[in-house]
Amino acid sequence: MTADEHSPRVLSLYPRRYRASHGAEILQMYRDATEGASAAAGRLEQLNIAAHAVRVRTHTGSGQRAGRFLVATAPYALAAAGAIAAAGLTTAVAGAVRDGSAGMTLPGAAVYVAVSAAGAMAVLGRWSMARVLGALSVVALLAGCQGSAWLIPLLALVAVMPAAVAPGRNDRRLALAFAVITWLPSLCAASSGDGDFSLGLVQQLGPVMLLIALRTAAPDARPRHIVAILLAGAPWATTATGSPIGAAIVITALAIAWGVGRLSRGRLPVTT
Repeated sequence: MTADEHSPRVLSLYPRRYRASHGAEILQMYRDATEGASAAAGRLEQLNIAAHAVRVRTHTGSGQRAGRFLVATAPYALAAAGAIAAAGLTTAVAGAVRDGSAGMTLPGAAVYVAVSAAGAMAVLGRWSMARVLGALSVVALLAGCQGSAWLIPLLALVAVMPAAVAPGRNDRRLALAFAVITWLPSLCAASSGDGDFSLGLVQQLGPVMLLIALRTAAPDARPRHIVAILLAGAPWATTATGSPIGAAIVITALAIAWGVGRLSRGRLPVTT
């Protein structure tokens, strides 16, 4: 790799052997991408290089097992984060309209808007922007902005997703449905003015059970898809596991959903 003084420092994040083999190529691609571009575009390109370097070091590229897991997990994790953010914004807007009290700080609202925007970018197929917005939201939350603690691990999974591939169509569609279904109870609560509105176990386990059954039934289902759904559903499912009986109910319900999906295997078409 060249020692040109104009080389971005982020190239040093790559392992030494990888840098020796591919450093010149990466540097040339960086120069081509930033020639005549603004300073902000240059910083964004350096951020992309840094993310790629981290994936190389951690063996989470799209062709590796960990990378394939992240690709499968990202849409569900972003759907869960988007549902949490949308629910928070819905509750805040309803409170502001009802009695002038949003119950949310401006930085916290900005984080929730950014998370919702990341979800919108993913729906439009712009996963690079979704990853950037997810990473910025994680940084803001770690810096002390108001927001659900669940957003940090969920968005971190999105931020480190390999950039070379996009999630499959099955996962994108199911993730979108998951986001809408998990957000609807908050909309109902905001519309009715009942802050204690809840569907109990149906609200906590229903969406996760539905996704597990549908994804397991698809011929291309792999264990990583089920684990991805379980991770995304953790903010809701874990609220019912406060006791041994509750944990048993959750495990049994999820096992039944998986079993229903297995019995239906092959009846759903594969779409990529």
